[in-house]
Amino acid sequence: MFELIGEMAICLIVAILLGFAIGWLFARAVGAEEYDLDYDEISIREDEYSSQLKALQERYNKEKQLAEDCNKKNRELKGELMKKINLLQKTSNTLQEIQQKHGNNIASRVAELEALLQKKDEELIEFERVLVKAEETIEKLKNKET
Repeated sequence: MFELIGEMAICLIVAILLGFAIGWLFARAVGAEEYDLDYDEISIREDEYSSQLKALQERYNKEKQLAEDCNKKNRELKGELMKKINLLQKTSNTLQEIQQKHGNNIASRVAELEALLQKKDEELIEFERVLVKAEETIEKLKNKET
């Protein structure tokens, strides 16, 4: 039984060494082709990457500046909005105070003016009646004379 286990262990060790050797040779063969780049190709790629990096940095700087401008404008607009809100609150408070002070006076003054208007309307109606009677009297007198 120990012989069988020993033979199996030896076979496993041989299989591992054989697999390692085949893998190493395969990696070396494939790796040699992969890293067999020309110096010019490497410099071209470096130039491409550096130009892409510069373009990305410029874009980043532009967007960063745009964000800063937007934040500045946002702060300015918030300040203006707060000023307008404060002015609106002051105006609203003043209007409420005026309404409270003069609210009853205005209502009583409106009632007085309505009463005066009604009185003047009645006087006009009476004046029209008098004028109509006068015209009728003048007409009668003209008719009698003729």
